[in-house]
Amino acid sequence: MNFKPAQFESFCKYPNPDVKCVVLFGTNEGAISTLHKKCAEAVCGSTDDAFHYVLLDMENISKDGAEIYAEFYAQSLMGGRRVIAVKNVDNNLTAFLKNTLPETTSENLLILMSDSLNTKSSLIMWAKDRTDVIIVGCYEEREADIAQETAKMLAEKGLTADVPTIQALCARLSPDSKVNQGEIDKLAMYLDERKVVTLDDVKAAVSDVAGANVEDLCYFTAGGDVVKACNIYNRLVKEGGEPSMLVRQISYHFSKLLDSAAIITEEGKSADQVIQAMRPPLMFYRKDDYKRQLQMWSKDRILGALRVLYDCERDCKTTGMPAEECASYTIMRLAGAAQKLQQRR
Repeated sequence: MNFKPAQFESFCKYPNPDVKCVVLFGTNEGAISTLHKKCAEAVCGSTDDAFHYVLLDMENISKDGAEIYAEFYAQSLMGGRRVIAVKNVDNNLTAFLKNTLPETTSENLLILMSDSLNTKSSLIMWAKDRTDVIIVGCYEEREADIAQETAKMLAEKGLTADVPTIQALCARLSPDSKVNQGEIDKLAMYLDERKVVTLDDVKAAVSDVAGANVEDLCYFTAGGDVVKACNIYNRLVKEGGEPSMLVRQISYHFSKLLDSAAIITEEGKSADQVIQAMRPPLMFYRKDDYKRQLQMWSKDRILGALRVLYDCERDCKTTGMPAEECASYTIMRLAGAAQKLQQRR
Protein backbone atom coordinates (compact mmCIF):
# COMPACT_ATOMS: atom_id res chain seq x y z
CA MET A 1 0.00 0.00 0.00
CA ASN A 2 1.29 3.40 -0.97
CA PHE A 3 0.75 6.05 1.73
CA LYS A 4 1.55 9.73 1.76
CA PRO A 5 3.34 11.00 4.90
CA ALA A 6 0.11 12.57 6.23
CA GLN A 7 -1.80 9.30 5.74
CA PHE A 8 0.96 7.39 7.49
CA GLU A 9 0.82 9.73 10.49
CA SER A 10 -2.86 8.82 10.81
CA PHE A 11 -1.92 5.14 10.62
CA CYS A 12 0.55 5.66 13.47
CA LYS A 13 -2.31 6.71 15.77
CA TYR A 14 -3.98 3.31 15.36
CA PRO A 15 -1.44 0.84 13.88
CA ASN A 16 -3.12 -2.05 12.05
CA PRO A 17 -1.62 -5.34 13.31
CA ASP A 18 -2.17 -6.86 9.85
CA VAL A 19 0.60 -4.58 8.53
CA LYS A 20 3.86 -6.48 8.98
CA CYS A 21 6.28 -4.12 7.26
CA VAL A 22 6.72 -0.37 6.69
CA VAL A 23 9.16 1.02 4.11
CA LEU A 24 10.19 4.67 4.52
CA PHE A 25 12.24 5.89 1.55
CA GLY A 26 13.23 9.08 -0.26
CA THR A 27 15.58 12.03 0.03
CA ASN A 28 14.05 13.66 3.11
CA GLU A 29 16.04 11.93 5.84
CA GLY A 30 14.49 14.15 8.51
CA ALA A 31 10.97 13.03 7.56
CA ILE A 32 12.08 9.38 7.45
CA SER A 33 13.56 9.67 10.94
CA THR A 34 10.47 11.40 12.34
CA LEU A 35 7.98 8.92 10.83
CA HIS A 36 10.10 5.97 11.93
CA LYS A 37 10.09 7.20 15.51
CA LYS A 38 6.33 7.91 15.51
CA CYS A 39 5.53 4.48 14.11
CA ALA A 40 7.89 2.61 16.43
CA GLU A 41 6.58 4.39 19.52
CA ALA A 42 2.96 3.75 18.48
CA VAL A 43 3.66 0.01 18.24
CA CYS A 44 6.13 -0.72 21.03
CA GLY A 45 5.92 2.31 23.32
CA SER A 46 9.52 3.55 23.25
CA THR A 47 12.62 3.19 21.10
CA ASP A 48 14.62 3.09 24.33
CA ASP A 49 12.99 -0.21 25.34
CA ALA A 50 15.51 -2.90 24.38
CA PHE A 51 12.93 -5.64 24.92
CA HIS A 52 10.59 -4.23 22.30
CA TYR A 53 12.80 -2.30 19.86
CA VAL A 54 15.98 -3.04 17.94
CA LEU A 55 17.80 -1.00 15.27
CA LEU A 56 19.92 -2.78 12.65
CA ASP A 57 22.10 -1.47 9.83
CA MET A 58 21.94 -3.01 6.36
CA GLU A 59 25.72 -3.11 6.12
CA ASN A 60 25.75 -5.65 8.96
CA ILE A 61 23.06 -7.89 7.44
CA SER A 62 24.13 -11.10 5.67
CA LYS A 63 22.81 -12.01 2.22
CA ASP A 64 20.15 -14.38 3.57
CA GLY A 65 18.88 -11.79 6.06
CA ALA A 66 19.41 -14.15 9.01
CA GLU A 67 19.90 -11.28 11.48
CA ILE A 68 16.57 -9.72 10.56
CA TYR A 69 14.81 -13.10 10.56
CA ALA A 70 16.02 -13.88 14.08
CA GLU A 71 14.85 -10.54 15.44
CA PHE A 72 11.57 -10.61 13.51
CA TYR A 73 10.52 -13.92 15.05
CA ALA A 74 11.87 -13.21 18.54
CA GLN A 75 9.30 -12.56 21.26
CA SER A 76 9.66 -10.03 24.04
CA LEU A 77 10.00 -11.43 27.54
CA MET A 78 7.62 -8.68 28.61
CA GLY A 79 4.96 -9.53 25.99
CA GLY A 80 3.58 -7.25 23.26
CA ARG A 81 4.66 -6.40 19.71
CA ARG A 82 8.29 -5.69 18.90
CA VAL A 83 9.68 -3.33 16.27
CA ILE A 84 12.68 -4.29 14.18
CA ALA A 85 14.03 -1.23 12.34
CA VAL A 86 16.66 -1.50 9.61
CA LYS A 87 18.44 1.58 8.20
CA ASN A 88 20.23 2.04 4.85
CA VAL A 89 18.14 -0.69 3.22
CA ASP A 90 18.74 -1.56 -0.45
CA ASN A 91 17.34 -3.93 -3.06
CA ASN A 92 19.40 -6.82 -1.71
CA LEU A 93 16.65 -7.28 0.87
CA THR A 94 13.92 -7.88 -1.73
CA ALA A 95 14.41 -11.66 -1.96
CA PHE A 96 14.37 -12.02 1.84
CA LEU A 97 11.09 -10.10 2.10
CA LYS A 98 9.47 -12.12 -0.69
CA ASN A 99 10.33 -15.34 1.14
CA THR A 100 9.51 -14.16 4.66
CA LEU A 101 6.52 -11.81 4.79
CA PRO A 102 3.89 -13.81 2.87
CA GLU A 103 4.29 -16.77 5.22
CA THR A 104 4.96 -14.93 8.47
CA THR A 105 3.23 -15.80 11.71
CA SER A 106 5.08 -13.09 13.63
CA GLU A 107 3.12 -10.26 15.25
CA ASN A 108 6.14 -7.97 15.15
CA LEU A 109 6.61 -4.98 12.82
CA LEU A 110 9.51 -4.47 10.45
CA ILE A 111 10.42 -0.83 9.64
CA LEU A 112 12.81 -0.38 6.72
CA MET A 113 14.50 2.98 6.02
CA SER A 114 16.41 4.05 2.92
CA ASP A 115 17.51 7.18 1.08
CA SER A 116 18.71 5.17 -1.93
CA LEU A 117 15.49 3.39 -2.91
CA ASN A 118 13.04 4.98 -5.36
CA THR A 119 9.71 4.10 -6.93
CA LYS A 120 11.41 1.91 -9.56
CA SER A 121 13.45 -0.11 -7.05
CA SER A 122 12.62 -3.82 -6.96
CA LEU A 123 11.81 -3.69 -3.25
CA ILE A 124 9.32 -0.84 -3.72
CA MET A 125 7.79 -2.43 -6.84
CA TRP A 126 7.19 -5.65 -4.89
CA ALA A 127 5.78 -3.87 -1.82
CA LYS A 128 3.43 -1.33 -3.42
CA ASP A 129 0.56 -3.75 -4.13
CA ARG A 130 0.72 -5.72 -0.90
CA THR A 131 -1.86 -5.11 1.84
CA ASP A 132 0.54 -6.17 4.61
CA VAL A 133 3.22 -3.64 3.61
CA ILE A 134 3.05 0.18 3.68
CA ILE A 135 5.47 2.25 1.60
CA VAL A 136 5.93 5.98 2.24
CA GLY A 137 7.89 8.24 -0.08
CA CYS A 138 9.54 11.07 1.88
CA TYR A 139 10.76 14.04 -0.12
CA GLU A 140 11.57 17.68 0.60
CA GLU A 141 8.61 20.00 0.36
CA ARG A 142 9.15 22.29 -2.63
CA GLU A 143 8.88 26.07 -2.43
CA ALA A 144 6.09 25.87 -5.00
CA ASP A 145 4.11 23.56 -2.72
CA ILE A 146 4.46 25.90 0.25
CA ALA A 147 3.44 28.88 -1.91
CA GLN A 148 0.39 27.02 -3.22
CA GLU A 149 -0.68 25.99 0.27
CA THR A 150 -0.15 29.54 1.56
CA ALA A 151 -2.25 31.03 -1.25
CA LYS A 152 -5.01 28.54 -0.41
CA MET A 153 -4.95 29.51 3.29
CA LEU A 154 -5.15 33.20 2.38
CA ALA A 155 -8.08 32.56 0.04
CA GLU A 156 -9.96 30.70 2.79
CA LYS A 157 -9.68 33.86 4.90
CA GLY A 158 -10.81 36.03 1.99
CA LEU A 159 -7.36 37.63 1.76
CA THR A 160 -5.37 38.55 -1.34
CA ALA A 161 -1.73 39.51 -1.89
CA ASP A 162 0.57 40.20 -4.81
CA VAL A 163 3.41 37.83 -5.75
CA PRO A 164 6.24 39.64 -3.88
CA THR A 165 4.13 39.69 -0.70
CA ILE A 166 3.33 35.97 -0.95
CA GLN A 167 7.01 35.22 -1.52
CA ALA A 168 8.01 37.24 1.52
CA LEU A 169 5.30 35.47 3.52
CA CYS A 170 6.50 32.03 2.39
CA ALA A 171 10.05 32.92 3.41
CA ARG A 172 8.82 33.29 6.99
CA LEU A 173 6.78 30.07 7.04
CA SER A 174 7.88 26.51 7.76
CA PRO A 175 7.18 23.11 6.14
CA ASP A 176 4.69 22.50 9.00
CA SER A 177 1.21 23.35 7.67
CA LYS A 178 -0.29 23.49 11.15
CA VAL A 179 2.21 26.14 12.26
CA ASN A 180 1.63 28.08 9.04
CA GLN A 181 -2.13 28.05 9.54
CA GLY A 182 -1.63 29.68 12.93
CA GLU A 183 0.44 32.44 11.35
CA ILE A 184 -2.19 33.06 8.66
CA ASP A 185 -4.90 33.23 11.35
CA LYS A 186 -2.80 35.77 13.24
CA LEU A 187 -2.31 37.80 10.05
CA ALA A 188 -6.07 37.86 9.41
CA MET A 189 -6.73 39.12 12.93
CA TYR A 190 -4.11 41.84 12.47
CA LEU A 191 -5.73 43.02 9.22
CA ASP A 192 -9.17 43.20 10.86
CA GLU A 193 -11.49 44.43 8.08
CA ARG A 194 -8.79 44.83 5.43
CA LYS A 195 -8.50 42.10 2.81
CA VAL A 196 -5.32 43.01 0.89
CA VAL A 197 -2.07 41.89 2.53
CA THR A 198 1.01 44.10 2.12
CA LEU A 199 4.70 43.52 2.82
CA ASP A 200 4.44 45.74 5.89
CA ASP A 201 1.60 43.56 7.20
CA VAL A 202 3.72 40.44 6.80
CA LYS A 203 6.65 42.02 8.64
CA ALA A 204 4.40 43.28 11.45
CA ALA A 205 2.18 40.23 12.03
CA VAL A 206 3.92 37.05 10.87
CA SER A 207 6.65 35.43 12.94
CA ASP A 208 9.69 33.98 11.22
CA VAL A 209 8.94 30.34 11.97
CA ALA A 210 11.22 29.00 9.23
CA GLY A 211 14.11 28.88 11.69
CA ALA A 212 17.50 28.18 10.20
CA ASN A 213 16.88 27.95 6.48
CA VAL A 214 18.55 25.22 4.41
CA GLU A 215 18.21 27.43 1.33
CA ASP A 216 20.21 30.14 3.10
CA LEU A 217 22.93 27.56 3.77
CA CYS A 218 23.09 26.76 0.04
CA TYR A 219 23.27 30.40 -1.02
CA PHE A 220 25.82 31.39 1.63
CA THR A 221 28.03 28.43 0.69
CA ALA A 222 27.92 28.97 -3.09
CA GLY A 223 28.07 32.75 -2.61
CA GLY A 224 31.25 32.77 -0.54
CA ASP A 225 29.94 33.98 2.83
CA VAL A 226 32.04 31.67 4.98
CA VAL A 227 30.97 32.96 8.40
CA LYS A 228 27.24 32.90 7.67
CA ALA A 229 27.46 29.48 6.00
CA CYS A 230 29.21 27.96 9.02
CA ASN A 231 26.90 29.65 11.51
CA ILE A 232 23.72 28.51 9.81
CA TYR A 233 25.10 24.98 9.38
CA ASN A 234 25.72 24.80 13.13
CA ARG A 235 22.19 26.08 13.82
CA LEU A 236 20.64 23.51 11.49
CA VAL A 237 22.56 20.67 13.11
CA LYS A 238 21.48 21.83 16.58
CA GLU A 239 17.87 21.86 15.33
CA GLY A 240 18.21 18.20 14.33
CA GLY A 241 19.42 18.49 10.74
CA GLU A 242 21.32 15.47 9.40
CA PRO A 243 24.77 16.47 8.03
CA SER A 244 24.39 14.18 5.00
CA MET A 245 20.99 15.71 4.20
CA LEU A 246 22.38 19.24 4.43
CA VAL A 247 25.27 18.35 2.14
CA ARG A 248 22.82 16.84 -0.33
CA GLN A 249 20.78 20.05 -0.39
CA ILE A 250 23.93 22.00 -1.27
CA SER A 251 24.55 19.44 -4.03
CA TYR A 252 21.07 20.12 -5.40
CA HIS A 253 21.87 23.83 -5.47
CA PHE A 254 25.10 23.29 -7.39
CA SER A 255 23.30 20.91 -9.76
CA LYS A 256 20.79 23.66 -10.45
CA LEU A 257 23.65 26.06 -11.17
CA LEU A 258 25.16 23.46 -13.50
CA ASP A 259 21.90 23.11 -15.45
CA SER A 260 21.66 26.90 -15.79
CA ALA A 261 25.29 27.22 -16.86
CA ALA A 262 24.77 24.53 -19.51
CA ILE A 263 21.78 26.41 -20.99
CA ILE A 264 23.81 29.64 -21.12
CA THR A 265 26.71 27.89 -22.87
CA GLU A 266 24.77 25.62 -25.24
CA GLU A 267 21.78 27.80 -26.10
CA GLY A 268 23.44 31.19 -25.88
CA LYS A 269 20.88 32.58 -23.46
CA SER A 270 21.67 35.26 -20.90
CA ALA A 271 21.63 34.63 -17.15
CA ASP A 272 18.52 36.80 -16.84
CA GLN A 273 16.69 34.74 -19.47
CA VAL A 274 17.62 31.49 -17.76
CA ILE A 275 16.51 32.74 -14.36
CA GLN A 276 13.23 34.03 -15.78
CA ALA A 277 12.46 30.61 -17.29
CA MET A 278 13.25 28.59 -14.15
CA ARG A 279 10.45 26.42 -12.74
CA PRO A 280 9.62 26.65 -9.96
CA PRO A 281 10.59 30.33 -10.16
CA LEU A 282 13.21 31.77 -7.84
CA MET A 283 12.05 33.96 -4.99
CA PHE A 284 12.54 37.58 -6.02
CA TYR A 285 15.13 38.19 -3.31
CA ARG A 286 17.24 35.24 -4.56
CA LYS A 287 17.59 36.31 -8.21
CA ASP A 288 20.55 38.68 -7.83
CA ASP A 289 22.50 36.19 -5.71
CA TYR A 290 21.81 33.35 -8.13
CA LYS A 291 22.89 35.47 -11.10
CA ARG A 292 26.09 36.44 -9.29
CA GLN A 293 26.84 32.78 -8.55
CA LEU A 294 26.34 31.87 -12.20
CA GLN A 295 28.94 34.47 -13.10
CA MET A 296 31.36 33.21 -10.43
CA TRP A 297 31.14 29.46 -10.97
CA SER A 298 32.19 28.02 -14.34
CA LYS A 299 30.98 24.61 -15.48
CA ASP A 300 34.27 22.91 -14.55
CA ARG A 301 34.32 24.54 -11.12
CA ILE A 302 30.73 23.44 -10.44
CA LEU A 303 31.62 19.87 -11.42
CA GLY A 304 34.57 20.04 -9.04
CA ALA A 305 32.32 21.27 -6.22
CA LEU A 306 29.85 18.45 -6.88
CA ARG A 307 32.63 15.85 -6.64
CA VAL A 308 33.67 17.28 -3.28
CA LEU A 309 30.05 17.22 -2.07
CA TYR A 310 29.44 13.64 -3.24
CA ASP A 311 32.59 12.47 -1.46
CA CYS A 312 31.49 14.30 1.68
CA GLU A 313 28.02 12.74 1.65
CA ARG A 314 29.57 9.30 1.30
CA ASP A 315 31.89 9.99 4.24
CA CYS A 316 28.97 11.26 6.35
CA LYS A 317 27.25 7.90 5.88
CA THR A 318 30.33 5.83 6.63
CA THR A 319 30.28 4.19 10.04
CA GLY A 320 32.86 5.67 12.38
CA MET A 321 33.33 8.87 10.41
CA PRO A 322 32.60 12.17 12.22
CA ALA A 323 29.70 13.28 9.99
CA GLU A 324 29.22 16.73 11.52
CA GLU A 325 32.90 17.59 11.17
CA CYS A 326 33.11 16.23 7.60
CA ALA A 327 30.17 18.33 6.46
CA SER A 328 31.38 21.42 8.32
CA TYR A 329 34.84 21.21 6.72
CA THR A 330 33.34 20.75 3.23
CA ILE A 331 31.02 23.73 3.63
CA MET A 332 33.89 25.90 4.88
CA ARG A 333 36.06 24.70 1.98
CA LEU A 334 33.47 25.47 -0.71
CA ALA A 335 32.43 28.81 0.80
CA GLY A 336 36.12 29.77 0.99
CA ALA A 337 36.61 28.85 -2.67
CA ALA A 338 33.56 30.93 -3.61
CA GLN A 339 34.92 33.86 -1.61
CA LYS A 340 38.14 33.77 -3.62
CA LEU A 341 36.17 33.57 -6.89
CA GLN A 342 34.17 36.61 -5.87
CA GLN A 343 37.33 38.59 -5.01
CA ARG A 344 38.72 37.92 -8.49
CA ARG A 345 35.73 39.49 -10.21
